Amino acid sequence: MIVARALSVANFGLFSTLIAIVVILSKVVDFGVEPIVFREFAKNKNDFSLFNTALTLRFILFLVVFFFFNLVAGVLNFSSEEIFLTNILFFTIVFSSKIVVIRELLATPFKANLKMHYPVSMAILDQLTLLLLVVLMYYIKAELLYFIIVYTFSNLPGFILMFFFLHKKFNYKFRINLSNVKWLIKQSLPMFGFVILITIFLQMDLLFLKYYNGSVDAGIYSAALRLTMPLSIVPTAIITTVFPILVEKISNKISTDKLINFIFKILYASALIFAVVFMFKAKAIVTLVWGNNYAASALPTTILFWLQVFLFINFFAIFMLIAHDRQFYNFVYSAILISINLVLDFILIPQYSFEGAAIAKLIAGIAGFIFIVIILKKFKINFSLKIIIFVIWTFLLIFVVWAIAILTSLLLYLILVPGIIIIITLLTKFFMKEELFVFFKLVHKEKLGKRILRFK
Repeated sequence: MIVARALSVANFGLFSTLIAIVVILSKVVDFGVEPIVFREFAKNKNDFSLFNTALTLRFILFLVVFFFFNLVAGVLNFSSEEIFLTNILFFTIVFSSKIVVIRELLATPFKANLKMHYPVSMAILDQLTLLLLVVLMYYIKAELLYFIIVYTFSNLPGFILMFFFLHKKFNYKFRINLSNVKWLIKQSLPMFGFVILITIFLQMDLLFLKYYNGSVDAGIYSAALRLTMPLSIVPTAIITTVFPILVEKISNKISTDKLINFIFKILYASALIFAVVFMFKAKAIVTLVWGNNYAASALPTTILFWLQVFLFINFFAIFMLIAHDRQFYNFVYSAILISINLVLDFILIPQYSFEGAAIAKLIAGIAGFIFIVIILKKFKINFSLKIIIFVIWTFLLIFVVWAIAILTSLLLYLILVPGIIIIITLLTKFFMKEELFVFFKLVHKEKLGKRILRFK
């Protein structure tokens, strides 16, 4: 928010375009190995051999991609300034918790042992360091180069501390290891295709906007993306907690139906709440966050918030397919997303600019959701949900929030809405008593849950 106000809309658009290129190329380094390593590590939490293989592979791929970009950048008509800035941003692939590649893999042992407060604390350290350095932009009149440098290297302390805590908590020592690399590559290939395509799906419309409409429109759309895409932390946090439990239950042939139903409800409810609450005060919220220069991003942001309803559920389904060793269908899912999005981008962006980009993404997300539902039914991974409760809760939520939005100011709206949502959820019995107890169990608060649920 501070950077968007400190830089011009065009410079903010240029930064967003360059980081989009780095994010796409980072997925070659990613290679889709982390979910496979996570799955295997959940089975044996003391074996770091595959973890070291994955880390070695990613370091090698980073060097390959870095040199490849510099070989072809000139041919692709990148300016010398763009090449220089992109080279600095490349190091976010190694250091950054925002571009989830190396840091994501380093967090795997913490995920498997449900000790995510360590990598989360390091991510907070990164962001606080960045915040302090960004605030200085106002005092030293810094521009894009300064921001890109601090954006990249503010992650270095957290990166170093991740290795420190890995050693302290798990007695881990990094060793170059390629002994299982063939098996890992074979297992990861479907996920490699998936992460490449899904990243292109998330970033390519920004690149098209820069090409067709220039940096200003790219800056407006980037504001919409940066207000919605970070919401992926919600399904990521939930699935990180649940995935080891799912793998264990599936391995032991224990039913996962109740757990799956509960997680589905949480993801649907959280995504819908974000979308509905934002929609009725879109322009006021966008102006408050980004400033008047970004007011035009209100509509595309609203559309992208509704996209999250489908992406949250799709994201969970992807991990369920991994748990059942069906990751090939994740690649097919991502191919469907990108093919539909690509065609619609070519049709809609030249005429409707950032609004067309948002619509194209939403339609592709819905198509991917339909495919996911079909695949889950094919493998009998079913949701036994009461549709009538979903319908009542959804329409009641939309109507009541809309009424409050009409009658109140933005501040009063944001104060009242959380309490109203809780009341609606309790009155409609959206979550059953045993589902709420599952929640308390997942956060290791069973005793507290029993005391609270006695009165429900």
